[in-house]
Amino acid sequence: MKQFYNKLACSLLIATSVFSVKSSAQSKQPNVVVIMADDIGLGDLSFYQKQRKDKKITVKTPNIDKLMDQGMRFTDAHSPASLCAPTRFSMLTGNYSYRNSRPFGVWTPEADALIDSNGYTTSARIAKKGGYTTAFFGKWGLGGSWIREKGKKIDHAYLNGGALSYGFDYACELPEGIQNQPYAFYENRKWQKLKSNSVLKELDAHQTGYATSKKHKTRGGIGDSNWDPKEAGNILAHKAVAYVKNQKKENPFFLYYCSQAVHIPHEPPAEFDGVKVAGTTPGDHGDMIFELDLQVGLIVGALKKTGAYENTLFIFTSDNGGLSFDKEMKKAGHDTSHGLSGSKGSINEGGHRVPFVAVWPGVIKPNTVSNEPIVGQDIVATLAALGNQKLDKTKVLDSANLLPFFKGEASEKAHTYLLHQSAGGPSFALRDGDWKLILKSDVKNKANKLGNLTNVALFNLKDNLSEDESKNLINNASYAKKIAEMKATYIRLRTTGVSTVN
Repeated sequence: MKQFYNKLACSLLIATSVFSVKSSAQSKQPNVVVIMADDIGLGDLSFYQKQRKDKKITVKTPNIDKLMDQGMRFTDAHSPASLCAPTRFSMLTGNYSYRNSRPFGVWTPEADALIDSNGYTTSARIAKKGGYTTAFFGKWGLGGSWIREKGKKIDHAYLNGGALSYGFDYACELPEGIQNQPYAFYENRKWQKLKSNSVLKELDAHQTGYATSKKHKTRGGIGDSNWDPKEAGNILAHKAVAYVKNQKKENPFFLYYCSQAVHIPHEPPAEFDGVKVAGTTPGDHGDMIFELDLQVGLIVGALKKTGAYENTLFIFTSDNGGLSFDKEMKKAGHDTSHGLSGSKGSINEGGHRVPFVAVWPGVIKPNTVSNEPIVGQDIVATLAALGNQKLDKTKVLDSANLLPFFKGEASEKAHTYLLHQSAGGPSFALRDGDWKLILKSDVKNKANKLGNLTNVALFNLKDNLSEDESKNLINNASYAKKIAEMKATYIRLRTTGVSTVN
């Protein structure tokens, strides 16, 4: 009996020690890795495809699917806008892009990013103040890569702006992704030659990949003479892996990874890290989704190999809804929007309702679901909370701290309202609980003006998530008061500039 109790005591001591080690690890600030895919809709992931039993699995995404099983997935998560440039502004600043003078995005690398000129801060600056080292990888895509100097031409061999100007300690960036000039990689502002004989020159649409793309078939521009869009993802992901391997365990890091996939041009590589890619799905679009999944798997693998994964908050999301014009994928039954109306660029749910999954071993319970309405820019306030930084509500007005939701401790809603926007018409929408009001403006330019707003649609998403037009309540007299109140709320939020979070 004495021997039994000795063994029991020993077992309890071991168990307590293990628990203490784990608790100690979780008491440290976690690393934060945010992967934002380009143009990924819910239906692009096999996790969601499996839920629609009437549809075939058109592309397998096992690495992202694993994240869904290991963490918390949000069913009502949204990109800040239904297009990438305004979303990228919001993801950095924690503000809807209507708060600057170019609400539909900054689309050229030498234009003002409208961050510092508006007095805003960034997630990276907040994280640094909270003790994090910070790194950016991939498509920047929101202006500010070059700061124009009067009388001087842009020197495409060197960035005098970009991620390092906005709080990142390290950056491997594509100023406009693979979609526009300059077609070149920049590491800590310096152009990184793809080969020793590389020069900066004018590239044609054949080299950029656009000659056989779905649109912009003549798009070329200045870039590295050895540019090949097929290699972009491979370079980017391995740079991120190298960064992870070089981090010291005692210092937490914030890694923001903006993949080039799956924006056009769709140029899948023959292989990615030894795995066949081109031709593995019914179309090039599907192949690029598969490559994205391999990128995610490679980065997760690096975190695990270095021992960092166990104390890392890992988030995967997208900058807007998915793409719907690949004929081969459509023939195979691919539905990028997972049964929702619209896709990238639309004010409907398919334009901005996106995947959002968070994994944090030992903190977020595996295979959990949250129905809380959130927006991608909530990452900014979440980083502030992780770094014990008090959020300046005059600079960050639309970002909610998600930690209470991750931990299952939330006692109130994250957002009072959600605001959606698209570049095409109708341009605006307001979410108030289950209700969604869509509005159209008569302002044709890209200026930050509301103009006269016309009521377009009122949907109860609880009963009509697909936004079936036959259930559009906009002309139903019973809802006239509801419509008027929501429209007035939208105008008030936009004209007063008040915060949209609780």
